[in-house]
Amino acid sequence: MKDRFQIIGASEIAGIVKEYSANLFAENLISETINQKLEVMPNYLETRYSLGKKLMLNREQFEKFQVNYNGEKKLIKTKDATQTAKVLNRGKSLEEAVKDNYFNLNRSYDEIIESQTVKDKIIKNCKFPFRATIDYILSNNSILECKTTDISQWFKIENDGLPFNYYIQTQAQLWLHEKEICEVHIAGVKTINKEHQILDSKTFKVGLDPKMVRALTASLIWFSSEFEKGTLFNKDEADKTKKDKQIDEFLALEKGTLELPIESNLSVKLARLKELEEAKKEYEKLDKEIKEQVRQSMKDYKFARFKSNQFEIEAKYSNESYHDETSINEAIEKAKLMTVGDVKSVKKLTIKY
Repeated sequence: MKDRFQIIGASEIAGIVKEYSANLFAENLISETINQKLEVMPNYLETRYSLGKKLMLNREQFEKFQVNYNGEKKLIKTKDATQTAKVLNRGKSLEEAVKDNYFNLNRSYDEIIESQTVKDKIIKNCKFPFRATIDYILSNNSILECKTTDISQWFKIENDGLPFNYYIQTQAQLWLHEKEICEVHIAGVKTINKEHQILDSKTFKVGLDPKMVRALTASLIWFSSEFEKGTLFNKDEADKTKKDKQIDEFLALEKGTLELPIESNLSVKLARLKELEEAKKEYEKLDKEIKEQVRQSMKDYKFARFKSNQFEIEAKYSNESYHDETSINEAIEKAKLMTVGDVKSVKKLTIKY
């Protein structure tokens, strides 16, 4: 699979659409029925908060996060009514087992002509590319998407049909790959001693819905605007989802801070650190060197705090946000006029660069 660093994926968009559903409904981009389906989608989905924070990770951090929270692929065993159990090699995924199950049950004459096909799209007014990776393209020009769920949750598939977040993902895939039909094959899996058995499965056929595509586009533009303004990172602890808490937990382990003075040339130091981040081969050596230099020269100041992994400065006197060199310097000048006695612990200035 291609690198997923610094992009928004089709599987990540459902949570953003959910959060923007009220606006989509007001703008007549979705019906009341769709709005209700969005509202009841599970809260373990990616949100604008968690996705926004992940998009601020550097490559090394992102890869570490993926390993920590996605885990490694395990030994897989498949079983269905038409085949005896077979064990797949560790290098293969459960996705392939679900694909085999699909063909065994559907007895389709269609063949796979492509797998793990990736397409990106740059959407106007959206900062990040939108990407859809599809499992398989069939010879009838449709998409085959393979999904799994724990067999204990299989009753939800039987009772409610295709989960709506899967529906949104397939709409993104159909749109980006310019297809009309997606076959979503879901397998109910039981795990015993770290081996997985497919005990039941079902196929859903999804057609392209242009109205939902417009809703996806509007949601992505809204998310990008929120990201640029820096407002999406404000979220009450009680409202945080499992995904939100995962990224917070990861960042808490990763964060390192430097104490810097409020000086007019601070943005130059930020630019230098960003440049260092992008220098792949020399990054760690030079980053350590520059951090030590800055730490030594600024050790007497305790007025502001800089997070090197997110290019963020915090000064506890305002809740405004600044995002470019001009406004950064304006904020610095403003801060220089204040005294320590003016600092209020409940407020903060955040400068993102």
